Amino acid sequence: MMHAIAPGKVILSGEHAAVYGAPALAVATDCHIHTRFIPGRSDRLRFSGDLLDYSYALTELAGLAQVLNQRFEAFLAGRLPVDQLLDRPDQLLAYVMSQVSSDTGCLLPGGTLDVRSNLPTGAGMGSSAAAIAATLLLVERLTGAAYGAAERFAIVRYCERLQHGRGSAIDAAAVSFGGLVKVAGESLEHPQLSLGRGWYRVATGMPRVSTGQCVQHVRERFGHSAIWQQFAAVTESFQQALGGQADMHDVIRENHRLLQQIEVVPESVAAFVSAVERLGASAKISGAGAVTGEAGGLLLLYAPDFDPVQLSALCQRVGYTCDSLEEDPYGARYLDN
Repeated sequence: MMHAIAPGKVILSGEHAAVYGAPALAVATDCHIHTRFIPGRSDRLRFSGDLLDYSYALTELAGLAQVLNQRFEAFLAGRLPVDQLLDRPDQLLAYVMSQVSSDTGCLLPGGTLDVRSNLPTGAGMGSSAAAIAATLLLVERLTGAAYGAAERFAIVRYCERLQHGRGSAIDAAAVSFGGLVKVAGESLEHPQLSLGRGWYRVATGMPRVSTGQCVQHVRERFGHSAIWQQFAAVTESFQQALGGQADMHDVIRENHRLLQQIEVVPESVAAFVSAVERLGASAKISGAGAVTGEAGGLLLLYAPDFDPVQLSALCQRVGYTCDSLEEDPYGARYLDN
């Protein structure tokens, strides 16, 4: 049995703006997707685990990839909504396996791909990119592919388009390389900075709409807005604040205001952020947020002077959960069994 993991990610600054070429900062976290491949004796590939229970004949994979590519072309042409690119989660991972098999000319063996996650559901922590990256590592071994880090990052980004439609490279970068990453258009950097103490991730609940739907909604309403220049300036200030050259609370609060302007912060989440600010801390949506409903996915909270027990109690009063944010410096990797 082979075993690989890939971390989730938390966007520090630049969500949505990254789609328009503005810089975005993200950090890989210590929550992971685990994938294991158990060889079988049949000519079928089974997907099991979290939300997965489906199998394919190995001969079906190439046809599935062709169908999904056609759907993506229809999406680009405006004939298909983003939430209809995939019918089931297993199709995304089957697509990854088909792509590598096609690229290498190697047939995949039959068996079971088991996928388990300790990432919060619907929290915008890059679970799709993490699942792709961890699956890709296993397929490399199965087919004898020898991808470098840059090639692996490119494949993760290419396959992830089926989940989010038009997106940025930030998820693929964070889960592939680990640590702190900065993406601006097609450029990728690894700032040598530390988060420091006092960071938390707050789960406000699973949004009613997908990341892809939020991205599409924002594009339709703000795609040609000048607001992305303001987001770019805030992200640069965020990086400066990590280096001690700006006040982090001021930066996060300005970021929150911009996210409210593009309508991805539900009213109940905004009310919670206001309460946090009155106490002297700061918070902002991290990820796509939501354009309808009361749940906004993940909230990034900065409170270096607070007792974690006090924060947990504050969150519990509104039905949220709060966990410390810890960095994973390594990215996708194999684990010995």
